[in-house]
Amino acid sequence: MRIVDARAMSISHEDLIAVTETSVYYREKSSETSFSIFRYDEEDGSVTPVGRRVYEDYGISKLFVSKDRVYFLNETPDRTGVVRTELIAFDYRSGQEVVLATFEKRGNSTLYWVLVDRYFLFLTSFGDADEAWLYDAETSFQERIRDERLVGHAGKFRELYLFTTELDGVPYIVCNARLDEFAYYEALEDGRVSPDDAIDHSEAILICSLDEAVEAIRDRKGEIPFEDLIRLHGEGDTVQYLGERDAKLRFSAFVDAANEETIYELAAPDVLREVTVVDWGAYKPIDFTYDDVSSTVFIKVEESEDHTELIDATTGARFLDTAPFERVLASTYFIHESAEGGGGVSIFNLETNERQTFEDAYYTVLDETIVILSTKQL
Repeated sequence: MRIVDARAMSISHEDLIAVTETSVYYREKSSETSFSIFRYDEEDGSVTPVGRRVYEDYGISKLFVSKDRVYFLNETPDRTGVVRTELIAFDYRSGQEVVLATFEKRGNSTLYWVLVDRYFLFLTSFGDADEAWLYDAETSFQERIRDERLVGHAGKFRELYLFTTELDGVPYIVCNARLDEFAYYEALEDGRVSPDDAIDHSEAILICSLDEAVEAIRDRKGEIPFEDLIRLHGEGDTVQYLGERDAKLRFSAFVDAANEETIYELAAPDVLREVTVVDWGAYKPIDFTYDDVSSTVFIKVEESEDHTELIDATTGARFLDTAPFERVLASTYFIHESAEGGGGVSIFNLETNERQTFEDAYYTVLDETIVILSTKQL
């Protein structure tokens, strides 16, 4: 792991595509809707255009990176509200692009998710209507998705944060189903619900084989057949995806009534292995951080003018520094991010005993790299 100072680049974390040993690939916007792809070379500070044209995206512009390709949309609207949308697969190393498909729909489309470089989930908005649909790049098949949970409709106060993984060579969709608290409070303010209404506060980790999910969409079924990996029902109970460690997915489940958090490892589609149990009653936590990079929960147990101390809930390892910090990466980098003033990042390297401070900055982690970005682009 290393640190790259990218504050001179006019980008945010959403514009990053990839970080290699020598370069940073990124999207730079020339207007609210226009963007191009560039490469920044660390050795000489040069910036090189990678693509051959400027792209336009009038919806929620998202990038999906898989290996050496980045997927995004290029939209051309007409005066009647019909938008001609190109689905593009872009090789950011060579600069070559492939237009996988072209659609014409009323309204703006968002590339919602990419599954195994074949299936593309879209969300198209026109007026007050949202429509989710699936496109198969191999067969050109497309169909509307009828499972509203996938869209995260505000009426259900829930969103599914999904991704794909392989278990025993079979691709699966895994979802972290969480209560959408912002949508709930907006519904309260709008009078669509009252504080006395019964709201489903259960949270879950869901799983479904990709083939079964696609089949359900093809058959126009109302719901994709997700099964529960973890299902909590108590008020205040939460589930959290913790990332991947040793090629296995990790999750945590906090049960409020027991004041305990169990960290699980997914060993097979229907097998959860218990890694550890965190008894929160044994601590007097000042703060804690769910870390999907280190696949753990960091608990801040001590903070004074002289030092800060964190505990890795997975291993019990303790980390101590004289300055504030909230996160430990690769058991080496102690990171403190401050929102005061223009914001700033302080990183202490335990191996070299050196501390670096970056002003007007925040950080993100990509490709085993800590990337420092300017807060002025937020």
